[in-house]
Amino acid sequence: MAMPNTAWDNIMRQAQQNVQVLNNVETVKILANVLKTNVSACLSVGAGFYVQLERIYMGMLGLYKAVSELILEAISQQPEIATQTPRVRGLRTVKKEILKLIDTYVTKADESQAQTQVAQNLIPPLMEAVLGDYSRGVDIAREAEVLNVFASIVNKLGVLMIDKVNIIFDSVIQSTLGMITKDFTEYPEHRSGFYRLIRAINSNCFPALLNLPPPQFKLFLDSIVWAFKHTMRDIADIGLSIMLEVINNFASPTTDPAVSNVFYHTYFLSILQDVFFVLTDSDHKSGLKMQSTVLARLFELVQRNHVKTPLFEPSQVPNPAITNQEFLRDYVINVLRNAFPHLNIQQITIFVERLFLYNDDLTKFKLHVRDFLIQLKEFAGDTTDLFLEEKEAEREANKKAEMAKALVVPGLIKPADLPSIDDDMD
Repeated sequence: MAMPNTAWDNIMRQAQQNVQVLNNVETVKILANVLKTNVSACLSVGAGFYVQLERIYMGMLGLYKAVSELILEAISQQPEIATQTPRVRGLRTVKKEILKLIDTYVTKADESQAQTQVAQNLIPPLMEAVLGDYSRGVDIAREAEVLNVFASIVNKLGVLMIDKVNIIFDSVIQSTLGMITKDFTEYPEHRSGFYRLIRAINSNCFPALLNLPPPQFKLFLDSIVWAFKHTMRDIADIGLSIMLEVINNFASPTTDPAVSNVFYHTYFLSILQDVFFVLTDSDHKSGLKMQSTVLARLFELVQRNHVKTPLFEPSQVPNPAITNQEFLRDYVINVLRNAFPHLNIQQITIFVERLFLYNDDLTKFKLHVRDFLIQLKEFAGDTTDLFLEEKEAEREANKKAEMAKALVVPGLIKPADLPSIDDDMD
């Protein structure tokens, strides 16, 4: 690393004397190349790269702050075109490569390094330099890599990040939600990074979510609901997967029953309604498998009496002694009757009763739900997407069959397209 380190040291010395040197496009290009060299080296060396990272780390974070200020200054002067200029694009590349280098090392670090070098030495100054910049920045200048690097950190450090979640939430979650919920198309990289981070926090730092103030926890939950209402299948599936993981975390024996009961009483019915919304919406037909999985889990929790608290307010029902199973049955029947008045009460009743009956058999449950959806007028025209899982399985089987035929003829398949040994074993 002697040559890139020499170039790095020279520019760092110049920048300390006059930060305006970073407005030179050629200088910024050299910095970006040095950082890319470090990323490549880190990918190859792995955990041992810490010696080099430690050498440049604090200078890197100082550079990150200085570059951020120059970018914001340029945007304030030319808000319409600043981010398209070569100078600002180059400065943003420097920021992205700094984040990519940290992300790469965190991913490569071994267990002992994660608990010492990463947790104690890297994270505190990183949070101070990066999170404040992200929260104060304008939408078009925020780097999606910030979300990715903190998702990697949470995945790597796990419970060591529990006490940091609140800070991450305040700095990153709320500001990013403001960007990605304006419409379904802008900031796709931020959307992907956001849900990667949300999933990492739920999987590794669930106790931290329980310590969030109620408005923040509701925002967390609303962001997941917003995801599975998204019209893009990959985002909707991610949202449903995270929601299932959240529900399972609250249903876990390790979670305090008092905490779980508050969650069920406050959010169970609203989550159920939102899942039914996408389930019966023609724009979300391709999500049937995950929608059915989440729905089955909700019914299973009630049927098996895991939900100990009433899902209703006793003062608002005719019979306060009613069980959750009885209440949920009547509640869902009424919701569906109001939503689909063209269906008769017998159709709806049979459907709901079988949701209780089949929730321990996902295949049977999904087929039952699909049969019901086919009855709805909204799905009468085109039911293709309701059979998406079967069609994908059929395509995969046909692909394997064609490959098997082609393998019989030597030379018909290019070497690069030949199946690997692992594929053959599968």
